[in-house]
Amino acid sequence: MRDLGMAVRNWANHFGEQMREVYVGIDLALPGRKRTGVSVLNIAESTYFVDTLSSRKELMSFVLDQKPSFVCIDAPLGLPRHGYNRLIEIKARRLGLRLLPPLLGPMRSLTMYGIQVMNELRQANIKVLEVHPTSTLKVLGIDRQGFMGFMTSLLRGPQVSNIHEVDALISAFTCLLHDHGCTESLIGYDGEGVLIIPRNGCEIQVLLHGHT
Repeated sequence: MRDLGMAVRNWANHFGEQMREVYVGIDLALPGRKRTGVSVLNIAESTYFVDTLSSRKELMSFVLDQKPSFVCIDAPLGLPRHGYNRLIEIKARRLGLRLLPPLLGPMRSLTMYGIQVMNELRQANIKVLEVHPTSTLKVLGIDRQGFMGFMTSLLRGPQVSNIHEVDALISAFTCLLHDHGCTESLIGYDGEGVLIIPRNGCEIQVLLHGHT
């Protein structure tokens, strides 16, 4: 954790004048209850922001206002070709990562909502990726408490109020890693989508040098 934190600091100092990327993370929940966590990560300015939203209108307005390089969403963004699981869930399981099936119980409604949000954002020419915060942390070898400790020691931002905001911030961090070639893709069958997870062992190199 200390090595990763030092890498982030060195990377931000070195590239701060050149890079202005903004990454948005979303821990998606169905609209109507204040449970959708959102975050913005700006390494160049050494800042992060988190909030918890309720409606789709709030969410879309928030994202569009940020003009992000990438948006990473913690929710299934594709439907299985067969049964309850996509090929993505099967591949993830082989790596020791456990994802809930997109059509199991209440996940069906969340999946459909996620696809709707994704399509709206892509119509606005925003790059959208599917992520899974728990899987990101497992690959990186840290827990949520450790992740927040490292983030708050390096970046300025508000107090995080709940796990939805934590997972939104992890999602935004996964966006950052992806933008710098430090992720791999678990690809489903045609139409099932793609899940982005960190590429084990390259995050420090990317944060230090800006490339793999």
